[in-house]
Amino acid sequence: MSRYGRKWTNGLLAVTLGMSVVAAGCGSKTEDKGSASASPTAAGSATPVAKKETPTVKFMTAWDPGLPISSDLPVFVEWGKKTGVKFEVNSPPRDSFVEKMNITLASNDLPDMMKFFSDDQSFNRYGPDLFVPLDDYLNSGKLPNLQKWLKKYPDVEKRMRNPDDGKIYGFPFIQDFEFASSLWYVRNDMLKKAGLDASKIGSVDDLKKAFLALKEQTGGPITSTRLGYTYYNWSTQSYFGVGDGIRFDKDKKQYVFSPVDDEKRYKMWVEFERWMYEQKLLDPNFLTMKDAELFAGYNSGKYPLVREQPTFGLSQLNPKNDPAIDVKAIMPFKIDGYMPSIPRSDHFNIGYRSPVVISKKSKYIDDIVRAMDYTYSDEGVEFFLMGKEGETFARDAKTPSGYRLDKVQSVWTMDASGNYPAGMKKLQDSGYYTVWLTGIFPAFHRFNLVNFKEGEQERALFDINNLKKLDEIGFLQSDPVLLWTKDENSKKAEISTPLSTYISENAIKFILGQKPMSDWDSFIAGVKKLRSDELVKIFNDKLAKSK
Repeated sequence: MSRYGRKWTNGLLAVTLGMSVVAAGCGSKTEDKGSASASPTAAGSATPVAKKETPTVKFMTAWDPGLPISSDLPVFVEWGKKTGVKFEVNSPPRDSFVEKMNITLASNDLPDMMKFFSDDQSFNRYGPDLFVPLDDYLNSGKLPNLQKWLKKYPDVEKRMRNPDDGKIYGFPFIQDFEFASSLWYVRNDMLKKAGLDASKIGSVDDLKKAFLALKEQTGGPITSTRLGYTYYNWSTQSYFGVGDGIRFDKDKKQYVFSPVDDEKRYKMWVEFERWMYEQKLLDPNFLTMKDAELFAGYNSGKYPLVREQPTFGLSQLNPKNDPAIDVKAIMPFKIDGYMPSIPRSDHFNIGYRSPVVISKKSKYIDDIVRAMDYTYSDEGVEFFLMGKEGETFARDAKTPSGYRLDKVQSVWTMDASGNYPAGMKKLQDSGYYTVWLTGIFPAFHRFNLVNFKEGEQERALFDINNLKKLDEIGFLQSDPVLLWTKDENSKKAEISTPLSTYISENAIKFILGQKPMSDWDSFIAGVKKLRSDELVKIFNDKLAKSK
């Protein structure tokens, strides 16, 4: 097994993050023959190349709301010590980060390094003018840790390369796991009280019976969503094999425009969600609800059905691990003879948490390259997520993750009443256990394996095993990675923007009962009038060229 990789042994994650790494950028004691790290003065070294004044690097980064953020946070201080820099951190509030980012780009008054947030285009659009291309550093062996991951997941490199000049202008956030974007979870113990079972659900009529049985026991809405309509349709449409626009059809091996080409199933989805709303199964605020309210509803038992974020299902519906509560996945089934599918997770997460770019004006480009390569090392990933061994965590090969968090607030330090020893801090208080800084999102973190103790493997692997089942029934698929030039993006947006607005506005009205289903044919005619066929052709032409 590569020292940079992850693998599963008997279904468990073999944690290798604590191993010494090849690159000197990871504080390694082992050297690869012919590697740039063989020299103690190599640019990839975690130790400063020579005794000199420590450079202060200005870093603008997004951060999770509610978490402490400052240049003095231990995670930044220790990262700097390990890589020979000092970080001066600026983190605009989440709600205004995109605006601040755009102002920064337009003014060309850039910090030494910055992270993008909710934007997967600008790093390439501005790259040639403002940012440092990484190609020379990759080719000269100064980014050995990043290079290992690019070789493991070629789709990451393909996605990061600028479609106009072919260069890489940002550090990607790499996802080292498989993931399904939507899987519905339900309180099966409640279904069993009504003589039903999640494993027996195989039709829309079965869904209706199950959901009505849940409502009869709760007395109110059984589910909701968050972050508005876009998130809502994304999490509910996959069971019908449809989408609000362009969709890659795994059977036809080409792109289709779902409301038109999948019209019958798309209408079935609209009618089902309209039925959910009419039966008061959907919370009346499902289109405006925020995270805190939704998760509180899950934790309190108000909502016994989760239709989004599969890694939340078990923990949200049974947060206290009550043995009387049985959480099961509702597996997808054929709709009108068609087996639906959803895209398998990409191995990159850009447009939300990434990428990180380096300003061409920075005086410390080599230092930043060295610091960033550390984030892709085994040691670096462990450091950013777990902190420091002996101070925040201990190793334990018997746990599903290979770790014990017995020195911070965790399942290991919580008493029977849910309290912690006086003065005990959270891991996040020091900036650890977030994925905003590390270059790798490992499976043990994605699936929250550190929350489970020895003997809890079955519960810990709940989501992972469900993903395997989805694979077995062909529910997961890998979509093509297409790169668009500036002109192509403009042409796409000219058609897709008014289409998207038209479809979402009408779908919401249908679901809320503000528009009669007798207007359906008129709605579809409007979709076609807005040139949906041209958009399909643009995608399929691009697909043909990419092959």
